Amino acid sequence: MKEQTAKVSVIIPVYNVEQYLEECVDSVLKQTYTNYEIILVDDGATDKSGQICDRYADVYDCVKVIHQTNGGLSSARNAGFRAAAGKYVYFLDSDDYIEEVSLDYLVAMAEEESADIVFFDGCVFFTDCEKDPNAWTYQRKEKYDLEKGRETLLKLLNTDEYRTAVPLMLLKKEYLIQHDISFKEGILHEDELFTFLVYNADGKVCHCHEELYARRIRPASIMTSSAMIKRYESMFQIYMELSKLYRNGRITGEAGKMYMIRTAKSVLGKFNQLGADEQKKLKQEHSKFKKDVMAHKGFGDMKLKIKCSDGIKNIFYRAENKLINTSQKV
Repeated sequence: MKEQTAKVSVIIPVYNVEQYLEECVDSVLKQTYTNYEIILVDDGATDKSGQICDRYADVYDCVKVIHQTNGGLSSARNAGFRAAAGKYVYFLDSDDYIEEVSLDYLVAMAEEESADIVFFDGCVFFTDCEKDPNAWTYQRKEKYDLEKGRETLLKLLNTDEYRTAVPLMLLKKEYLIQHDISFKEGILHEDELFTFLVYNADGKVCHCHEELYARRIRPASIMTSSAMIKRYESMFQIYMELSKLYRNGRITGEAGKMYMIRTAKSVLGKFNQLGADEQKKLKQEHSKFKKDVMAHKGFGDMKLKIKCSDGIKNIFYRAENKLINTSQKV
């Protein structure tokens, strides 16, 4: 067995998952790689999750527990990261689990390649709900060689194998500190921003083509009007954050432009899912978003330009798009 000198901090945010938490934590305790610590962040759970965390800490020296008032997933992950002592950090969701060889494989690859990021594959399984054929899959068909982050990101986007799920990455702690990358608090879809920033910082990236992570899919909660608005506002904030970086030249290249288009389309999609009353409440905010997209000239995407333009510009872009489509058919 190779010398296990590099410590891994496994950070597990915990909130009302008493029925799944033990399977998750036990999957880490069963690792063939033993130089790790587990940081359980009880994010104000109202069930017995916090008590389960404390029981693990009483039995295992490698388990630390942080109890905090509810601040959301990003807040819990950031709290765990601040307490991390490892060379590498791994963020695991508390209703999922990893295979027992996961840390062994990932650390070995990270050390051998001197990588800042090791991303890997996974599978999904369903609990108390029917299998959904449209659910995201985490098995990548392609293999990706050691490259810089933006080059890898471009390939992943082009092959449609880019996944934002943070539990699909082992990360060097110093890399995140050096580039001031953390989770934006107070929003949903936080992985959409965090994972992109990890790749965009352009560190050394390698791919472990093994299914090491198992993501649990549970029955979806009822999507209320306020929840729909929160989803929209979160994607709006993510887009505006990225737009500022794009404007300041911190997001460059084809991959950056593709991701900006992808994020803008996500904002539009979530806005269109809202009812008329909700759209009216967010009209001013959405207008600001569309103006920002047009300030970047729609990132060169004609359909995006049409959807975000108004008045004469909208008529012009529609005519231009019709002309392009006509010429392509000739």
